[in-house]
Amino acid sequence: MLSVENRTALSIFEGLQIQQIWAAATQMGFPAALWRLPHASEIKLLIAVHNGIKKVQPEFDKLSAGFMIAAFDWKAGQDVQFMEGDIVVTFSDAYQVNAVENKLGEEHVEVQKLVELASAATQNETKYVAASPPPVLEPSQNEDAKMRFQRTVELAVAAIRQNQFKKVVLSRTKDLGYSKHFQPASAFCELAKVYPHAFVSLVNLPEQKELWLGASPELLVQQHSNGFFKTMSLAGTQKARTQAGELIPKYDIRWGEKEIEEHALVSRYIVECFKKIRLREYLETGPKTVLAGNLYHLRTDFEVDTAAVNFPELGPVMLKLLHPTSAVCGVPKKPSLEFLLSIEGYDRSFYSGFLGPTQVGENTSLFVNLRTVRFKNGKATFFAGAGITEDSIPEHEWEETELKCDTLLRVIAKTL
Repeated sequence: MLSVENRTALSIFEGLQIQQIWAAATQMGFPAALWRLPHASEIKLLIAVHNGIKKVQPEFDKLSAGFMIAAFDWKAGQDVQFMEGDIVVTFSDAYQVNAVENKLGEEHVEVQKLVELASAATQNETKYVAASPPPVLEPSQNEDAKMRFQRTVELAVAAIRQNQFKKVVLSRTKDLGYSKHFQPASAFCELAKVYPHAFVSLVNLPEQKELWLGASPELLVQQHSNGFFKTMSLAGTQKARTQAGELIPKYDIRWGEKEIEEHALVSRYIVECFKKIRLREYLETGPKTVLAGNLYHLRTDFEVDTAAVNFPELGPVMLKLLHPTSAVCGVPKKPSLEFLLSIEGYDRSFYSGFLGPTQVGENTSLFVNLRTVRFKNGKATFFAGAGITEDSIPEHEWEETELKCDTLLRVIAKTL
């Protein structure tokens, strides 16, 4: 049931499409975030009108409703970027506005302008067709990138065998151009349809003049209003489809020693974080095989009743302990992090950082920023990583990163 305020707000937004409101918000230069939680039908659009992007401590239990995003190199004690939810629009799975929380009121000049701009925008088609084949890099460019990445894998394996660390997660990028006709909100809707089990998000960062679009399968921390805290370990990857494109049944999947050990390292890392704060009462479920796009992963879920253990601030505490997890960094954390920073040769920026809504509906859900692409200055940069252990084969790790890029690329190729 909508409040009187929300019913009033809905009256001026009613009938508008996601693409129209998104286009108007970005045209006005407002930070904005569009997202759909895993297994959910509702889509939410948050617009920060007054204060732009603020720098805050990630004590999300003390923040108002908003959206948080942090870079991979964020460290405990540092601020994160935060956009406050001046306007939060909720859309149904049919992309219709069905609720609006408007802190500013419908008479606010910026709200009026936003609605006018959105109403004037051309409504984009919301019925999507199958994605066209993705554009490809020049063979020479792709071959050079492949040789560089495989060389870093060889160096990582050598370092592991010298006992410098047990695992490291190496990443790479793939750049493609996109046209002025690219429709970010349409690409988001396509991803949301194809990735029902992922956290799908689109974030506008006007100060950096960039957009981030992604479909992350990995929850970092979640704190529900009912007191339950959740996190997960997600590691181990293999193809989910045959050469003919048919989905391989989950019960036919067999995991090798390399993937099982890689996953176990991440799970043990989470348990060690619990031990650091002397938390022993948690529920561990898994590992189990889960589907994410065209890939299968191993996943173990962890849950804590923070009311029962009298630890209401567990979420922010675990966020500081967990990031960067061994699923995006390595084990042990310090030497593997030093290694990847010295060898990757580029700034990960927000890739493998974390992002998500905070205190929206009194719930917070932060996800690792994986399966993501950055749009900036006419260039779409796709990011992908692979966990390296002493059993890693460079050719196989390259193929894994190609699959991860391809998963996202195939969905949005027609809008580039």
